[in-house]
Amino acid sequence: MGRTTAAVVPIGRSRRPDRHDRRVRWGRPVDKPANELPRLSHGPLGTRAHLCSPACPRRPALRRCVQIDCTLVSPWRRRPRGPLQYGPREEVLIDELTERDVEYVIVNGDRATATDLYTDGYTAMFGDPESDEALKRVRLEDATALIANVDDETNPSVLLSARQINSDVHMVSLAEDPNIADYHRYAGADHVLSPKQLLGDHLAAKAIGTFDYEAIEAVETDEDFEIAEFPVQSGSELIGQTLEGSDIFERTAVAVVGMWSRGESQSPPPPDVRFDARKVLVVTGREAELDRLKEMTLSEGRRRRGDIVVAGMGVVGQAVAAALSKGGFEYTTVDLVESSSVDVVGNVTDREVFLEADITDAGTVVLALPDDTTTIFATFAIRELNPGTEIIVRANEREHVSKLYRAGADYVLSLAAVSGRMLASIVLHEEILSPSTQLKLVRTEAPSVVGDSLGEADIRKRTGCTVIAVERNSTTVTNPGASFVIEREDELIVAGTDENISRFLAGVV
Repeated sequence: MGRTTAAVVPIGRSRRPDRHDRRVRWGRPVDKPANELPRLSHGPLGTRAHLCSPACPRRPALRRCVQIDCTLVSPWRRRPRGPLQYGPREEVLIDELTERDVEYVIVNGDRATATDLYTDGYTAMFGDPESDEALKRVRLEDATALIANVDDETNPSVLLSARQINSDVHMVSLAEDPNIADYHRYAGADHVLSPKQLLGDHLAAKAIGTFDYEAIEAVETDEDFEIAEFPVQSGSELIGQTLEGSDIFERTAVAVVGMWSRGESQSPPPPDVRFDARKVLVVTGREAELDRLKEMTLSEGRRRRGDIVVAGMGVVGQAVAAALSKGGFEYTTVDLVESSSVDVVGNVTDREVFLEADITDAGTVVLALPDDTTTIFATFAIRELNPGTEIIVRANEREHVSKLYRAGADYVLSLAAVSGRMLASIVLHEEILSPSTQLKLVRTEAPSVVGDSLGEADIRKRTGCTVIAVERNSTTVTNPGASFVIEREDELIVAGTDENISRFLAGVV
């Protein structure tokens, strides 16, 4: 059987949003029975985002409102048993697009698979995305975005075909091997994402942030106003206190907009939530204010810079190691295969291998393994040998994330979450604070509450979102209080989870 390919392309024009609205609506699937699906001719998706200030040179690109139709080219496979399911990366992306009402259609190179996809509720068509004729038949000329995700060698061919048909379409290509990303750019890709490289960077950023708070990156909303994540370290003065009892706002002037622990996000967090060493605070404030909070979250005894262990030296593990080296951190690497970059050779399920890597003295262990079952077992082993160490792990399947947390991991980031959410953020023009926390930022007008104070609008209670700043006449008002009155043409910068943001856009915008 030949390679099965698929493409998601526009089937019609969705409404053009208000110029300040960066979300859009979508049409409904084609109203045809599965056996009438059109046949097309065959041919040969830290912790950092940037929400610009009015003076930022990147601002015009983010402000440009476009109709979002999406073209996705990717491999979709039938699993051995059960109903048709597609890959986890595609699942994340389609979930994001569907939640935002973005119009799409799936073009699949296998007729039976295309039919099954349609039957399962997806807008599906049959054809080869490398074919000019196929892309024309699905109206690529009307699309504003294309995501090529077949394989590293095929994606450039898809990009060339797409550019010939629509010179203005925004093209994103995925490259499993980061070393060949330039070839995709030569073929016309506007963005090239290497999911495993991206995952490694995020895992490394989490490990580095544990040792060096200066390395924690933030979302910049104004020249001196940021959103940042701060892990509460063991030994911090906050341990055991409630959010309300800690007087964080009174002592630091920062606003706590979210909190997460073991993959569970709370935005906004309840006043009676207690701090422990597993909590991560999401806060807004100016640099001096964030520095004051930083001191409150630090432990009395800092960990050494050298006690990091990286297990698994594939693409993800190498990206972690490269980031640690760049930051000046010493670390020990473990892998099954001997190489110049591996310090300890052996299976991570072997207790003796971990002992040889001095796991009992490690402050942080990064598990960058390609198999989730092995990662779960290794997490149990590490937790037994060193109950106090921070365990940061890669998950390859979305359904295993909760298992890894139950096994004892402190931070889990899945390959699907990174690539799927980053792809969606590019297509939807959204800012993501962190792929793991599900927290996002939107910048929009709110005509339904013009003339109301923030207290009267009660946005946080109604939607769960926090208004962290308001832009008015090229100036930014940060952490506006309850008495702040919203005026016409004010742009609200709002932070919240996926669900809360959707509630805000439906009920306030």
